[in-house]
Amino acid sequence: MPKISDEKRAARRAQILEAAWLCFQKQGLQATTMDDIIRASGLSAGAVYSYYPSKEELIVAAVTTSLIGLQERVEPILRSAPPSPDLFVEKITQAISDFTTRESYDLKRIALLGWSEAQRNERLRETIRGFYLAFRARLADVAVSWCNAGLLRKSASTSDVAKVVLAEILGFVVQSALLGDVEPRDMARGLQDLAAVEVDDGP
Repeated sequence: MPKISDEKRAARRAQILEAAWLCFQKQGLQATTMDDIIRASGLSAGAVYSYYPSKEELIVAAVTTSLIGLQERVEPILRSAPPSPDLFVEKITQAISDFTTRESYDLKRIALLGWSEAQRNERLRETIRGFYLAFRARLADVAVSWCNAGLLRKSASTSDVAKVVLAEILGFVVQSALLGDVEPRDMARGLQDLAAVEVDDGP
């Protein structure tokens, strides 16, 4: 029997993951069965199981693949000289929006399902946790650059700034998935307005 090329294997994996994401959005992670994914993929059961022996393996692969793809999108933004915090958040959230919005499903909605599943699936939790910890460390590096550029106080806690920026980015994902009325530019304008507030220290 002829061997399948690496390109063919990659295409098969992508085909199965596309079917999984579509089923996950329609039915949720727990309600979706391997049979659902097999039917949606158009492949045989043997073909699907040869790549992903169980639904748990498929869920972890789906989350890992989406996180790696997202990382590739935001990496150039993290590497380049960072703009002001508001423009940085706009660029990051726009990259997230461009990557996650697909023709038949939205990975932002599936992300919420993944976060929920991670509360009971330790392997998935560690996968997601590792990604976000690494991302937050990169955000702290960006905050250092803002301090050096005079965009933040020299005494600013860059680790705390990173936590706030990550909260804003994840908040964009949540609002987009649940409310659908938030755009990357909204996040930038909101940060601009917050930064413009003059705090009254009292008498």
